[in-house]
Amino acid sequence: MERAASISDVMRMRMEGEVAGLCRATWSENHDAAVYATAMLGSAVRTPEVVRTLHLCLKRGDEPLPGLHWHALASLGRLRVERAVPLLLRTLAESDHNRRQLDKVACEALLAIGGPEVVRGLVDLCERLPSGRGYWTVRVLDALAALRASQAVTPLLATLWGYLPDLAVRVVRTLGAIGDPRAASALLVLAHSPALDTHLRRAAVEALHALPAVGWPPPHRHPAVERLLHTPQRDPDPDTARLATALLARTEDGRAHLWEVLRGAAEQGGPDCPPHAVAAVCAHIAAEPGLFAVPDHREHHALLAHLLRAAAAPAVRRAAAGALAASAGAGAAGALVAALDDAHIGDTVADLVAALPESVLSELVDQFTRPGGSVARRRGVARVLGLAGRTDAAPVLLSALADDTTPVGVRASAAGALGALRHAAAAPLLAALARDEEQPGTLRAHAVRALGSIGVPDTLPVVLACTRSPHEAVRRRAVVALGAFPVSEAARALETFVTPGAEPDLACAAVQALRKFGGPALPVLVRLAADADGLPEDVGHRLVEALAAHPGAEATGALLGLATAPPPDPRDESTYAISGERRLSRSTPAREVASLALVERGSARDLTPLTALLGPDTWFGAHEPAVQALLRIGTEEAYEHVLAFCSGTKHFDTWHVGALDAVAAARGIRLGS
Repeated sequence: MERAASISDVMRMRMEGEVAGLCRATWSENHDAAVYATAMLGSAVRTPEVVRTLHLCLKRGDEPLPGLHWHALASLGRLRVERAVPLLLRTLAESDHNRRQLDKVACEALLAIGGPEVVRGLVDLCERLPSGRGYWTVRVLDALAALRASQAVTPLLATLWGYLPDLAVRVVRTLGAIGDPRAASALLVLAHSPALDTHLRRAAVEALHALPAVGWPPPHRHPAVERLLHTPQRDPDPDTARLATALLARTEDGRAHLWEVLRGAAEQGGPDCPPHAVAAVCAHIAAEPGLFAVPDHREHHALLAHLLRAAAAPAVRRAAAGALAASAGAGAAGALVAALDDAHIGDTVADLVAALPESVLSELVDQFTRPGGSVARRRGVARVLGLAGRTDAAPVLLSALADDTTPVGVRASAAGALGALRHAAAAPLLAALARDEEQPGTLRAHAVRALGSIGVPDTLPVVLACTRSPHEAVRRRAVVALGAFPVSEAARALETFVTPGAEPDLACAAVQALRKFGGPALPVLVRLAADADGLPEDVGHRLVEALAAHPGAEATGALLGLATAPPPDPRDESTYAISGERRLSRSTPAREVASLALVERGSARDLTPLTALLGPDTWFGAHEPAVQALLRIGTEEAYEHVLAFCSGTKHFDTWHVGALDAVAAARGIRLGS
């Protein structure tokens, strides 16, 4: 009987549609060839011969043959062989004890087949979950969740308390994914219990949140559903409090309770509620103001205004400002403008005020110039004027900026507002302040930033000089500002900040600025790419992104150099970072990110970027996307590269089979009749 002697024989049979040959090849003495043939049979027409061959593969040897059993199970799943369900269930069950490590592929095959028998078999395994091994348990629960097996709800609930505390979180998440309302009562009890682990309580609330909103609230005799959510709404975990707030907001009684939460927070000596829980209520009102609307809104608006004015926690005041602006609109103007005096939340309030109607903003110029106004108020007003585009306010802002007797904070905000307005007439004064080392660093930093926003070419020398300032804030703002001056001189200056020993924040800012330049930055980016692996991880990411934004061959060449660079030698001490007494291996993100960036650059005329990614020493994570890109190109040359790669790969996987199937389909080759 002729059997394939090599992988190339198997590849030929697949691409010629020889099903019988592949069946024989599963018995090849060349183990790799047998594995490849077994994997390829999952793409064949489902015939008795193919199914029988796959079953025979599973009976060979008491111990699993590396790859052969795995791919036989995967192929049965891809063919959706319903007769294989008992075998797959038995394999899954046995893998809990004998560590055959076939539980993953058995689960995937069962999910591919689906149907009532699969669901019943997985449900029958529920009683073994509390005593099962960790990975096996996760596989079964994830499979039940993926199938949304409502039949599993009752057995899972029946044994839920036996999972406490270790496995309960996973079971609760499974119940949430299934989405059956019958689980709601148990989930509510878990969410309500203050004695439970924080993670479990959050998982219970997340699962409740995943239940269909149409049937909310779920039936629960006593106490009321809303009552059971009071505890998680006050939970120390902010995410739990936020989700419980969203659940309470679904019903009228729940919303009434949320207003009570705000009333309690407003009363001195009221019920103890964490600030983040109060802020969560305000945030939900801001997100859905119509849901909380009532015919007589005066009390509610007054309550939010009180919290904005008097709440002890800045987070609550900040959230109350958003809720008041969303629910009261222009009616919130007075309270919001007054809150500009609050230095802790001034920027947030200014952003809200800037979105108010023009009639409100017209009064703010007077507030900026009014004698006796607080520094915080004037800073906030300046920010509003800039954000709102009030060019008529430029003269008063410029006057304040030029006045040395004006508080520094006000002058800095005036500089920021003039930059936001792109007021070119302010550039000379801003430049003078930026280069004056006698001025406070905060003011100089804001002046440099404004120069970058305005972008008057004559101010470039000042910005370049500020990149060498000993003041950190001035230096960082100057690097960012250089992005507004896309000339070679600025690009060369930015290059000096992107070195292995540079400050990571400054290096990232420099690369981001270079990305804005377009063509003038390309030579600099190409030079920097030569040492990209020595750069901090975030800087390497941004450098690759900047190169990827250039479509030409020069940028492609630089990306190719990064992607095909040899991986670092693990024996090289420079590839490790020291933490305490341990060595932590550094990643090489530039190589990996460059590989993924190249996937988007191949074309039918030039396959070089894609084929280079399939070389023997390239990053394995780029292989599949590169192959998929070649398949999208769809030329015969591209297909030949795919076939050559698949025939030479050392680790054959299901996506390789899919690639071969795509080539065969394009060529009209059917695997079986």
